[in-house]
Amino acid sequence: MTDHHERRLRVTLAVLIALPLALIAYKIFVLGYHPRDVLPRTQYHVTLEMTLDGHGSDVRIRSFLPLSDEHQQISDEQSSAPGMHFTSDTTGPSRLATWTGNGVPDGARLRYGYSLLASPLQFDLDPELPVPDGYGSSLAPYLRPEDDIQVDAPEIAATLHQIGADHGSTTARLHAIYDYTSSLPQRPFKGTTDALTALRLGEASCNGKSRLFVALARAAGLPARLVGGLILQSGTKRTSHQWVEVYIAGHWVPFCPTNHHFASLPETYLVLYRGDEALFRHTADVNFDYRFHISTSMVPSPGARESFGALNVWALFDRLGLPFMLLQTVLMLPVGALVVVLFRNVIGLPTFGTFLPALIAAGAGQTGPWWGIVGVLIAISVVVLLRWAIQRLELLHSPTLAILLAGVTTALLGTSLLAERFGQLHLARVTFFPIAVLAIASERFYLAVTEQGTPKALKELGGTLVVTLACFVVMHSLALQIVLVGFPEVLLLVVAANVYLGRWVGVRLLEYRRFTPVLTGGAP
Repeated sequence: MTDHHERRLRVTLAVLIALPLALIAYKIFVLGYHPRDVLPRTQYHVTLEMTLDGHGSDVRIRSFLPLSDEHQQISDEQSSAPGMHFTSDTTGPSRLATWTGNGVPDGARLRYGYSLLASPLQFDLDPELPVPDGYGSSLAPYLRPEDDIQVDAPEIAATLHQIGADHGSTTARLHAIYDYTSSLPQRPFKGTTDALTALRLGEASCNGKSRLFVALARAAGLPARLVGGLILQSGTKRTSHQWVEVYIAGHWVPFCPTNHHFASLPETYLVLYRGDEALFRHTADVNFDYRFHISTSMVPSPGARESFGALNVWALFDRLGLPFMLLQTVLMLPVGALVVVLFRNVIGLPTFGTFLPALIAAGAGQTGPWWGIVGVLIAISVVVLLRWAIQRLELLHSPTLAILLAGVTTALLGTSLLAERFGQLHLARVTFFPIAVLAIASERFYLAVTEQGTPKALKELGGTLVVTLACFVVMHSLALQIVLVGFPEVLLLVVAANVYLGRWVGVRLLEYRRFTPVLTGGAP
């Protein structure tokens, strides 16, 4: 390299490094950017899946759907109930959903999905807050006994006196009730555990503890009610949860004696209904089952939408109505391409092209890396079989590619149907993959087999899958995504790294063994 070219390279690298650092400093010290402003929020995606054998009879199913309030914001609701009629009605503090159908066959499958953003709730209770002398008629039901909440039972009154919750301020009474019910050993019970049963056993599940809490609170003169819902954790679950709300100074304040939350509600609690209700009711003599499928994604926080002004890429995508996932893909693809360059030029691992592993890693965001690789292998298998089947027809290249694309699309749709049938929801999302990307990967594998032989084609396939995993790890790093969303000028540093690697003339790591004799002065 001549001195002129060397100087030009150094100047280019200096500009590519100095410019983004200067822009970052300008945003932080002049525009007042703060790292917390680019922190995303967790958006939960919940799908209720119900299956039943109707035996050709009339069927009715009732359940609850969440409402938006100060704790949770519900969006993107979708219903799928083939052959059945769906209605929903908000009555009081809950939203009741009903599915009805005539001549429902065995194996019927219903789904209702929605997304939500939740905010934690925390109330600071005045230690001296008095117990009101009375309440309005609307709160009267929350002071009365119920079948499973025996407010007027002598044992409830005796326990209230024993724990010192029959006198003092509102906050003092609640502390006594909370300390007592939360101290009861946790034991799962099937079915309903009423307040007196929990009291007599001295142990209970979440519904027993919560009913006892409500009974004691009502006996102490504090309106209280049960709340039912889910604790949001990624995966599949059937277990619901119950906790309590107490009316205090104009607010329904949450308490969970089971998981030890006093006057607070975590972000992970989803409210489905209020009151002593059963989550599901359905026609008798039908085989009924249900599952909640829960997943998460990251979305812009309100601070990210509002803080960065004209230079805010999150706000731009929000105004255009484009999904955050697309922004992640756009910003992270150059980083993924840099990872591929490192593996190809520095490590020496062969791949199908420079950008293909990064594109596959981007598409695997919905499936996860391992199911994504399964999707790639399925597509490659289909293309190999189709090429073998149609090669005797001696078709032109473009029609052949179109046939292969149709085959890949059909195979992925079939994979999604089978995966969904067996409950593998991550694999079912394989259709989110850019079909053209999988078709190109499959075509390159087949060409490598025909031009270079099966061993070299398999070696390139293995390298492509390894680099794809590396790209997935880097491209789906939340910390890196946050940095790039808030400071997209960091991509200039990625360009600088590619400029430097573009002059790489060193021995690749995987070639050191091959060239060891030459490097050490021995005979090759």
